[in-house]
Amino acid sequence: MYEITAIIIATFVTVPILGLYIIYLLFVKTTKNKQLSFKVAVDSTALLFIISVYYLFLEIWNIQAGWFFALFVLLSAVFFTFFHWKKHEDIDMRKVLKGVWRFQFVVFSTLYIVLLIYGLIFRIYT
Repeated sequence: MYEITAIIIATFVTVPILGLYIIYLLFVKTTKNKQLSFKVAVDSTALLFIISVYYLFLEIWNIQAGWFFALFVLLSAVFFTFFHWKKHEDIDMRKVLKGVWRFQFVVFSTLYIVLLIYGLIFRIYT
């Protein structure tokens, strides 16, 4: 049972787009709401993309960039909080954290695709 769980987790970390698609399909089938399903899938798989980009950095350049990712998440949270405060004069932490988390999804999913293509090209030509 432990091995099957490890294989499933490794698959989703290696190919987080698969996890995004599966979660989206499950929620579309249960809720019949595509927009809500996509938001749930994005919120659920952002961590998979972060972990996946970490391992791509490690594989391509042999750099352990976990501290850089943590610093990036914290700094983006500070900026989101500041801009939310400037716009609304009151901080709604739920909205701020949701915005930060979805921003991380956009950044790390883009990084995942770019690094995946770069890594494939890099491995083919070296």
